[in-house]
Amino acid sequence: MTGLDGLTAHAEAAYAPLSATFELTGRCNLDCGHCYLDIAHPPPELTTAEALSVVDQLADAGTLFLTITGGEIFLRKDLLQIARHARRRGMALRLFTNATRITRALAAEIARLRPMAVEVSLYGTHAAAHDFVTQRPRSLRRTLRGILYLRRAGVNVALKAPLLGVVADEVEALGRLAKRLGTPLKLDPFVKPRLDGNQAPLAMRAGTAELAAAMRHPAVGLPKELPPPPSADEAPCVVGRRTVKVAATGEVFPCGQWPTAIGNLRHTPFATLWAGGPLLDQLRSITWASMEGGCQGCGQQGYCARCLAVALVEDGAMLQPSAESCRIAEAREIAAGVREARSLVRLRVI
Repeated sequence: MTGLDGLTAHAEAAYAPLSATFELTGRCNLDCGHCYLDIAHPPPELTTAEALSVVDQLADAGTLFLTITGGEIFLRKDLLQIARHARRRGMALRLFTNATRITRALAAEIARLRPMAVEVSLYGTHAAAHDFVTQRPRSLRRTLRGILYLRRAGVNVALKAPLLGVVADEVEALGRLAKRLGTPLKLDPFVKPRLDGNQAPLAMRAGTAELAAAMRHPAVGLPKELPPPPSADEAPCVVGRRTVKVAATGEVFPCGQWPTAIGNLRHTPFATLWAGGPLLDQLRSITWASMEGGCQGCGQQGYCARCLAVALVEDGAMLQPSAESCRIAEAREIAAGVREARSLVRLRVI
């Protein structure tokens, strides 16, 4: 095993936080209905000095890929200072933004950072869909303007769209727009509860049939044959192994969706927190063999992208079946045309 795969496997075995998300702010100028943050009540933020220290501690721990996200990151006046520091520490950067605050001058500054990509969320190609999600008039126009500024400055831009109910019918149009802009398109089927447990975002989920239809788009990249189930000793996800999230408050989470922190960098160094503890040790011990209930021997495992955190928050047990993961796996099977084949195999086995 060589290259990135080898590096990833080594990081997971060593519990090195190869990929980190730094949630720099909880503030946002949009109010997207599916957002997992409570934008109306943003938390107190780290100072510039504290944020720079976070970057240093992550770099020292082995982080190579840093995603800076929010809220809206460009509401922080020190964003570029923090991003430049991350680049000086040798990190590859991704910036998540709604692009509404991007100007020509700012796009030129971002280009000088040479980020891997600036990822911009888009919820449709017309205002009726996009502005409905953001709950802000003319937000689509401002987002598209920001994307154009970035592209003209030579920045790698990626469009991403959660497969909300209002977005599912827009997938083909979004694909055509991405092609015209010269950007890749990423489609995410997961719509998750808010970090505080609020279930409001779930009302925006697409139905299973809508998901399956949207997943047929090439941007999803579904395999055309039923993938084999994972081995029993594989981990169902990378939580607490090679990924970590640092929140705007300095709290450290074993992944972007986990509801409880393992500590706060304002009080404890990252190296100490990441060395282990009751929660991290438990999460790092979980394999597919640890799964309970219907997860054991489930024929959908090849298409399952179950999230321990979502299972915990939505269904109350991280090792039990996650209803949403099962539904998305079903949609993937339908989209790939293998659901019937899997059913026939199961019948022959019975």
